Amino acid sequence: MPRMFPWTIYMVMIFGSLSSAGFGFDQGWWGGIMSSKQFIHTFGSYRPDQQAWALSSKQQSVGTGVGYAGVILGVICGTPINERFGRKMTLLMQAVIVSVGVIIESTTRSSYAQFVVGKGIVYFGGGIATNAIPVYQGECAPPSVRGLMAGTYNAFLMIGGFAASLIVYLCRHVSSDWAWRVVIVAQIGIPILGWLGLPFLPESPHWLIRHGRPEQAAKSLRRLRGPSFPVEEEVVALQQLLADEQERQNATSWADCVSTRVNLRRTIIAVGVQAFQQGQGISFVANYQAVFLQQIGFKEVLLISMIVYIIGVVANILSMATSDRMGRRTVLLWSSMVLGACMLTIGGLTCRGTAHMTYPMQIAAVVMLMLWFLVFQLTWGPLAWVITSEVPPSQVREKMVTLSGFSAYGTGLIIVFVNPYTQGAIGGGVGFIYGALSLIALVFVFFFVPELRNRSLDQIDEMFEARLPTRDFASYVCGDIRDGQAEKRPEVEEEYVERVP
Repeated sequence: MPRMFPWTIYMVMIFGSLSSAGFGFDQGWWGGIMSSKQFIHTFGSYRPDQQAWALSSKQQSVGTGVGYAGVILGVICGTPINERFGRKMTLLMQAVIVSVGVIIESTTRSSYAQFVVGKGIVYFGGGIATNAIPVYQGECAPPSVRGLMAGTYNAFLMIGGFAASLIVYLCRHVSSDWAWRVVIVAQIGIPILGWLGLPFLPESPHWLIRHGRPEQAAKSLRRLRGPSFPVEEEVVALQQLLADEQERQNATSWADCVSTRVNLRRTIIAVGVQAFQQGQGISFVANYQAVFLQQIGFKEVLLISMIVYIIGVVANILSMATSDRMGRRTVLLWSSMVLGACMLTIGGLTCRGTAHMTYPMQIAAVVMLMLWFLVFQLTWGPLAWVITSEVPPSQVREKMVTLSGFSAYGTGLIIVFVNPYTQGAIGGGVGFIYGALSLIALVFVFFFVPELRNRSLDQIDEMFEARLPTRDFASYVCGDIRDGQAEKRPEVEEEYVERVP
């Protein structure tokens, strides 16, 4: 077990992840508000075929898809910002961007276009955070708690989503448009909290070293590891690592992410886990669960949405406590099977439409949806971000994280644009599609995703450079331990990482 770390580590863990809560908040209220009669009466239209007011499939696609397009643009722009200005300044800039988007969203009266533009700007800030947070936390985290720290990104997504769904639920009986406007205005509290926490966060030691500021890197490391940590030795090790990278002339372009077999393998892993995280159905569940529940005849859709996010928060907390004990690979393999079974069951229960569904079948479908969400948030939800924080090599870390984020939200963008039309055509049959993708994800993990639990970033580099088969990573003994150099390398000291047997 690792010792207690300085309070700065916990500040990085909490405030470093706070920006993701804004993204989760936006997803949380959007999924619920699409079933809010006040919102629909403001922006929707009367549908004679449904004998009710509703948003059109086009409005659903545009409202959700523009947000995801904003995320993708933010991920792309986040790389040069992150590389040039550092992790802290990047988080500050994205908080300002999110605030601007919230103001635009909340001040619209009846213009759906203005609403969508504001939403896209909020998601643009979320995309920048998607680039900055995994890089920042991966570089600041001691190896023995990297899973815990990286998992906070997804945990705060759920916390933000729960807060938003709770506000939507509590305001459901408000007769005016403040039923939906309140939750948008409340969202600005998240960047404000981020501004308050930033002065207490250290800059990434890796970024400081790469920009020729070793003295500041030493101060940052001392804050992150404590006064007894051999800071000078770690700074020398990081400087040597940087010198080796420059000697090999790495990190010169985006092509370096795929220019060697080793980097190509790491890119495939980082990009693949993010694509399959989205592809198994989280974009559908997060954005269209309320519409889905209405389609199968369920009434208390806002209550169910709130319960789903409570499940997500609890699951992420459990995952943060266990990810560094249980690892990554085995958990992802087993969870893919469970996720696939849940979605296939949902498809089987609902594919024939409301007319053929009994009340027990509705309950069974809701239970399967909740079980799916619980398992996803225990496993794929946080672990994809853990893997994204540890797989990329330092010389192309920002670029590879950007590619991973592009993969995640590019996949999500396709789903949120297509899903309303697909769901309108085949109803709950969309569960068959997501269930099949879970089975494909299982195959991907088996052949590509190694076990990296409790490894330092240098040890991960060594194992990839050794070109180990995927299944051999867990049992491999790194050179610094084999050669008896553990005392000379702070990353593998007993108090920071469990020794490899």
